[in-house]
Amino acid sequence: MISKKARSILMNVYFLLTGVIVLVVDQITKYLISIRVAEGSTIEVIPRFLYFMNIKNTGAAFGMFQSYTKILTIVSLVAIFLIIILKVMLNLEYVFYNISLGFILGGALGNLVDRYFIGEVTDWISFSFFGPIFNIADSFIVIGFILIIILILREYLKQGKTKGS
Repeated sequence: MISKKARSILMNVYFLLTGVIVLVVDQITKYLISIRVAEGSTIEVIPRFLYFMNIKNTGAAFGMFQSYTKILTIVSLVAIFLIIILKVMLNLEYVFYNISLGFILGGALGNLVDRYFIGEVTDWISFSFFGPIFNIADSFIVIGFILIIILILREYLKQGKTKGS
């Protein structure tokens, strides 16, 4: 059996490693798109389904809140700070909570890097059935939140069954 301190360290590693992996993958894919697809251009990857584009976005995820880069930079910094505070205060001992928070942290950092160094975010993934264009960072923020909601609901339902038994 692993000690409580060792488990806590392991959970921090999962959290940070997940965040770093998402950040690195996000930045690499944005770089590759920027050198392979001309800004404003589109490449059809899967006909009438998946497209790669090179669109600059001064707004938030999925193109919302355009031209609010400075405010969104501050919001991103606050969100990153809150994610870390939440992680520390809750001392989450479950792998999936730590990975989910790492997804959100990495996504927030990925878009923050773009806003800080470029002044806008590169969006590049487009599906024919889904209007907004997005990137890896946006995807992992959404995936992280969905996973956390599922985990919270699962725990809530589990506690309800335990109390009702």
